[in-house]
Amino acid sequence: MVEKASASTPRRLGIIYNAQSGRHRRRWGHHAPPAGVPAIEANTTAEITAAVAELAGLGVDLLAVAGGDGTVQCVLGEILLKEHFAEPPLLALIPTGSTNMTARDAGAINVRRRGWQPLCDWAAGQRSARLRQRSVLRIEPGGDRAAIAGMFFGAGAVHHAVEHTQKRLHSVGLRGEVGPALAFLRFLKSVLTGDGRHFAPTRLSLRDDKQQYMDDEALLMVASTLHRLVLRFHPFWGREDAAIAWTVIRHGANRLFWRIPLIVRGSSRAGRAEPIDYLSHNSDTLELDFEGGFIVDGEFFRSAAADGPVRLSVAGRLSFVSL
Repeated sequence: MVEKASASTPRRLGIIYNAQSGRHRRRWGHHAPPAGVPAIEANTTAEITAAVAELAGLGVDLLAVAGGDGTVQCVLGEILLKEHFAEPPLLALIPTGSTNMTARDAGAINVRRRGWQPLCDWAAGQRSARLRQRSVLRIEPGGDRAAIAGMFFGAGAVHHAVEHTQKRLHSVGLRGEVGPALAFLRFLKSVLTGDGRHFAPTRLSLRDDKQQYMDDEALLMVASTLHRLVLRFHPFWGREDAAIAWTVIRHGANRLFWRIPLIVRGSSRAGRAEPIDYLSHNSDTLELDFEGGFIVDGEFFRSAAADGPVRLSVAGRLSFVSL
């Protein structure tokens, strides 16, 4: 949902910035944080935790986050999975990372070109802005590991593609959507030639609260609460009224190469002929049993069968300011 609104009451602005994010210097520009606004550099998980706690203690209810998807993912967890705030703050994202998928969908603030004044004016109730609401995933990785918050979950070929993008492409300066585009072309080539070296199948058992079930070799599995993913893809065509959209493509799916244009657009025709090969639904909870790596907003994790299933649900719903 998108609405245009002014701040009904003055907002207390606070800033967290990751100076080590992929495009910090380029996107941050030469604009110093506004005078009188608390701004904290936080480059590690521990520093982000401390920064969120400090800003919550100062009464911040409009939190600007300058960083990439990983920084935003960590902040989301601090807001929704811990008790720093009595009420979740509004978020304003300044995309200074390598991919910035969350900011591209939920909304962003262009500090580099326009400085901080537009956001300060909105916080003071002096102008309008767009507010977008998005649900946030809660991922329980199993065992005694702590829950994770995020906007995107991926396993199988998606995990391998993100790993390739970060290790081989971002490291040589290919940032933004160039890296994901090249990784996608690599995936297309592998599908067309049948080269499975980089995209080994994952044995996946899945069940949800809508009685959907599968147990098979999966090429990839993705789940998200975002409306658009990287490259503006929307590979979901489920019709259920639920917050988490997810898609699984079975390993060896029939005519995969020719269905990819339908899949990335979220066309229901993608799985109409072979619904067993192409599953896409919306759910409120999911349980996944598999062994291997997965990603949450570009951050890497692993699932172990001994730890039990990975559980996906909704951690909460947040509003994002876009100017």
